[in-house]
Amino acid sequence: MTTMKRSMVISVFADSAQAQQAMDDLQRAGFSQDQIRYSERRSGTGITESLENLGLPEQEATFYNREFEAGRTVVLVNTADRQQEAYDIFRRNGGYDFNSQAAQMGGYSSTASTTGTASTGVQETATEGEQRVRLREEQLRAQKQPVETGEARLRKDVVSEQQSMDVPVTHEEVYVERRPGSGQPTDQPRDEQVSVEKQAVEREEVGMGKRPVQETKRVSDTVRREEAHVEREGDVGIQGTEGDTASG
Repeated sequence: MTTMKRSMVISVFADSAQAQQAMDDLQRAGFSQDQIRYSERRSGTGITESLENLGLPEQEATFYNREFEAGRTVVLVNTADRQQEAYDIFRRNGGYDFNSQAAQMGGYSSTASTTGTASTGVQETATEGEQRVRLREEQLRAQKQPVETGEARLRKDVVSEQQSMDVPVTHEEVYVERRPGSGQPTDQPRDEQVSVEKQAVEREEVGMGKRPVQETKRVSDTVRREEAHVEREGDVGIQGTEGDTASG
């Protein structure tokens, strides 16, 4: 952990996503955005002078600037009483600093000079003034999450329309039927006013009755039916909705 004027914690992250995660964890732990600074490689300007202005020794400032120019992210936290907590968050997310790198380099030199054996147990030839540098690379990580582009709702409407149909109905009507008489004398009496003799003859017969007659009448009324409609909101592709009402 590197401290400056007993109020700064600084760390380096080879992966910008890890740096962002560390800053998110700091804010969740209660560190404010004003306490957190970070530098990413975006131009040809280094950060050595800025770090020295904060009180960082030249050797450490040069180390962090070299990491910065190599494309890594440098994160600083201004805290006077929570330095260990910030340091733990950095380390948990893969951060490292000048002191940890220097200790690592010292361990390598000591091993080489005293035993001539690397940490893996493979025999190596010790070289005076040997320096070792960890080589890192950035990797792309793609994350995806479902997003809502729209929604579709199914509803139904009641539609009224006029319909007609032919209905056969039956009614009764009176008819008069006339038949020609036989011309034969009839026994039914008739009043006569003249003295001459008359003879009544049957001229015709009239009958009356009723019979069913069928005809077709057209009736009309309003009927209702339900129709389904799909309502769209946003860019939603729905198959089989041709002719449906869409909204959105």
